[in-house]
Amino acid sequence: MADDFTDVSSQSWFGRIGGAIKGFIFGLILLPIAIFLLFWNETRAVHTANRLKEGASKVVSVAPDAVVPGNDQKLIHLTGEVTTAETIHDPIFALSATALRIARHAETYQWEEKKSSETHKKLGGGDETVTKYEYTKTWSPKLIATSTFKHPEEHTNPATMPVV
Repeated sequence: MADDFTDVSSQSWFGRIGGAIKGFIFGLILLPIAIFLLFWNETRAVHTANRLKEGASKVVSVAPDAVVPGNDQKLIHLTGEVTTAETIHDPIFALSATALRIARHAETYQWEEKKSSETHKKLGGGDETVTKYEYTKTWSPKLIATSTFKHPEEHTNPATMPVV
């Protein structure tokens, strides 16, 4: 089941030039901010790499079956099989299992909006944009807000997930 809607919008040549000038000025403002953020991020990456290298040089590999008091306050590495005798429960589905964890994956059948646009040049230097909105029903693990839909009428989704 799908619904289709089409919108057509136009922009003049002067509107396009105005948008280009605004974009140029905005880019000039963002350039020093981007350079600062790049420097800050690269500095943090170098510090993190140095800390990881230091930790790797101090790690001690140990057996998982015995506790050695000499390794107290040290960075240790161990591998082994994890087991439990405890039974865990999922109260919603009345499920019990001898396990470390139970994972639940829930999805809801709801409307989804897909938007596609095509821009064509008009005589005189303007643009004409044709935007198509397609609404289809789909399974989704998260709620899709219909308030952002271009045509929300008859495309309402649940407000909450029945099972989380």
